[in-house]
Amino acid sequence: MSSYVASWGIIGCGWISSMFVKDLCVEREDSTEISHSIVAVGSRDLKKAQIFVDEFCPKGSTAQARNPGLPKPAAFGSYEEVFNHKDVDIIYIGTLNSGHYSDAKAALLAGKNVLVEKPACLNAAEWRDLTGIAVEKKLFLMEGVWTRFLPLAYELQSQLFEKRVIGDIKHVQANFSMAFYNNVPDSHRNFALETAGGVMYDLGPYTVLCALLALYHHPDNSRSKPDKVFGNMVKARTGVDLSTTISMEFPKLEATALLTASFAYNSPKDERCVIIGTQGEIVLNDGLSRITKMTIKRYDQEPTFRPTRWQENEVIEKPLPGFGLMFEADAVAKSIRNEELQNSRMPHDETAMVLEIFDQVRQQNGYTLPDGVEEISK
Repeated sequence: MSSYVASWGIIGCGWISSMFVKDLCVEREDSTEISHSIVAVGSRDLKKAQIFVDEFCPKGSTAQARNPGLPKPAAFGSYEEVFNHKDVDIIYIGTLNSGHYSDAKAALLAGKNVLVEKPACLNAAEWRDLTGIAVEKKLFLMEGVWTRFLPLAYELQSQLFEKRVIGDIKHVQANFSMAFYNNVPDSHRNFALETAGGVMYDLGPYTVLCALLALYHHPDNSRSKPDKVFGNMVKARTGVDLSTTISMEFPKLEATALLTASFAYNSPKDERCVIIGTQGEIVLNDGLSRITKMTIKRYDQEPTFRPTRWQENEVIEKPLPGFGLMFEADAVAKSIRNEELQNSRMPHDETAMVLEIFDQVRQQNGYTLPDGVEEISK
């Protein structure tokens, strides 16, 4: 089978877009059926777009490396020029949170497939509007929760569901925190209400993902939505959420999750997520966006209310080439090649479910954004 070429247009020239583009350029022996071409990069400032191309993808990506006859990436001073580019098949949207809905909608209306960074939208209503457009136009649409596609995420679910190494899962406790507060200016995007900053939208999706991977996707849960969702927010002086904790229950599993994200402090060292079962626990050891290592701790005795004997820890590591965003990009390319409108690993309804959870937590805590930031009301 010849390699399928995904032709990308990149929208936004910030940090996450740079990491995505650099990963598209990583040649890998395990990905011969897919190659990527960076066709165009768009910014509202042409000079910024050209600097981005020159720094991160001057020669293009893997497809251009394999076929030097392909044009090199072009820089544009507007998003619209990228949306309307005849050689672009898929748009990657790495703009500020407040622009995700409008940028994704514009790309879809221009007839392009879309991968939009998390949070895909600011509420579930905006996302439902996008999915309606995508389905009507028969276009691919996906939220970019790239962690789902990392090798360790698949290995984790294999250990939990197929090998059942810790027995029945009963609790997930996750903490993804970075001490940005008072270490960056209050004007930083993470603390700006007008661009929908705050920790829930930035780090919260990764803590919720821990519960989804271990509990929502559990075969015995039958994709039942979590129940009794409660959130607690501590606000920063700028008005965004500084620390947010979300609790939820999965009744079919008799299991719970407690998920915390914060910009006030750093995550506990080496124990970012603990998945507790009746026969032991699995610990995710590194940052919850880029998971590469887990430790399996199993009882060396029958289940008891106070285990005293443990087997030797088993450590599983899945190192990543580059940053790790290429696995998501490959998945998107394969879905488009196969004429799928959504990817089974990151389907439309799961994005809607997570945004509904965030909507609930915002309502419970009176967390509102300035008028006009959300283009569709909840």
